[in-house]
Amino acid sequence: MINENTSLSEIDVIKNEEQLLTFIPKSVLGSLFKNFSITFYMLKPDKQYGYRFLYMGKSVERLLGFKPMDFVSDAGLWLRLIHDHDRPFLLKNGRRHLEHKYQKLTYRMKNCESKYRWLRDELHPVFKDGKLDYFVGLWVDVSDEKSFEELSKENMTRFQTLIAASGQIIWSTDASGRVVEDVPGWRAFTGQSLEQVKGEGWLSSIHPEDLSNVQKAWNHALATKTDFKGEFRIRRHDGVYRWFIVRAVPVRNEEVDVHGWIGACADITEQVEREELLENYAARLEQSNRDLQEFAYIASHDLQEPARKILAFGDRLFAKYKNRLDEQGVDYLKRMMNASKRMQNLINSLLTLSRVETRGKPFERIDLSRVVDEVISDLELNIKQVEGQINTEKLPAIEADETQIYQLFENLIRNALKFHRKDVNPRIKVYWSKKRSNNHRVTIVVEDNGIGIETQYADRIFKPFQRLHARDEYEGSGMGLAICRRIVERHHGKIYFESELNKGTKFFVELPVKQKKEKI
Repeated sequence: MINENTSLSEIDVIKNEEQLLTFIPKSVLGSLFKNFSITFYMLKPDKQYGYRFLYMGKSVERLLGFKPMDFVSDAGLWLRLIHDHDRPFLLKNGRRHLEHKYQKLTYRMKNCESKYRWLRDELHPVFKDGKLDYFVGLWVDVSDEKSFEELSKENMTRFQTLIAASGQIIWSTDASGRVVEDVPGWRAFTGQSLEQVKGEGWLSSIHPEDLSNVQKAWNHALATKTDFKGEFRIRRHDGVYRWFIVRAVPVRNEEVDVHGWIGACADITEQVEREELLENYAARLEQSNRDLQEFAYIASHDLQEPARKILAFGDRLFAKYKNRLDEQGVDYLKRMMNASKRMQNLINSLLTLSRVETRGKPFERIDLSRVVDEVISDLELNIKQVEGQINTEKLPAIEADETQIYQLFENLIRNALKFHRKDVNPRIKVYWSKKRSNNHRVTIVVEDNGIGIETQYADRIFKPFQRLHARDEYEGSGMGLAICRRIVERHHGKIYFESELNKGTKFFVELPVKQKKEKI
């Protein structure tokens, strides 16, 4: 017989709670009740309230801030402290109603600071002579647990709202990649039943042209336990296929073992269609540009011969018959020859423009200083004629088409020499603007002290056949800067200028240090 005098050394096992309580000192039990949010109480039947407290543990002070006798002396206190929303299910006809069996209830009760705490109420009936004599009850504070539940519900609601707002389909599988639980989002979109989706049944909704690649990528993810990502078409419930971007990640436990997969599908059909449309437009535009460039090349090339013949026969006519023509006839002949020369210059300029794209050479590393020096050397006669002066600084090396870069700086320097102010000798500087450059792009400046350009012509001067001055003032075809822009664009660069009337102009040429691979 085990009693309070029995030593633990005399027994091998404690068989029940009664024996356990025999060995726990009352002071220890009191400490447990005092330090934890647990309160014991006893209820006895009452005609007015249904039941009233016969006993209330001291720990109720810690739990709710009330003294035990507050509940024992005032049978209606408990009822008044219950939250309005929880009170109805605890009462019947205004009295506390309890079934004569073990019960576990959860409700909110107001503490002495008028703040509500969630309590779990466990009641154990005690019978005497087959009739209920009283209840032994236990209050446990579960406010933190409830707060966590409410937060979890709130987060889940937010998550579900977010999923609905994003329009994504969320799904899950087991570790082997088989669907075992319901995937309502997938079923709603595809129209499949749960039985049809289960296992690998979801694959039947994948477009036949995409199925092989999807299976291969999915099997690879499963084997390597790495993220799955793909873009493919999924059949909607009405039979229409939609493009989706799909990603799945493995769900791991604390031991880093994969025990399932979570995936999401986002509809990108509109994006794919826009991209295809843009690709079609780009392809058509590229073909149109090629056709136009080819036409310009062929037309200018075929026009050269008639222009040469007009000029050649004009020269012969002038040399052989100028003495037989009157003054007006000679004037007409000279006008015809000048017009032929201008037409030949225009044809040559148009041919040069068309060749920028169609006859370009592969990009290679070139020394810009050497190219500019060659341009200056070839323009020596032009420089002497206007008594000009050109100063250059050390320029960097870049990847470019050397022939076209030569044409670029020849046009810019030739223009700087041509468009000078009267009685002011041209002063030209070619230098590297380090402030406007970086490790990937360089900016070269061609600066002059010429007549300048009005800002209103900023867009016009880079277009073909555009002239800002009369032919009797400055000769030219109006194609030089258009060719410059075409060359710079082919090199993935930019050209622009800053100018002030009667003070001069700065042309800025921005070019990449290294070029992307280009198909010629």
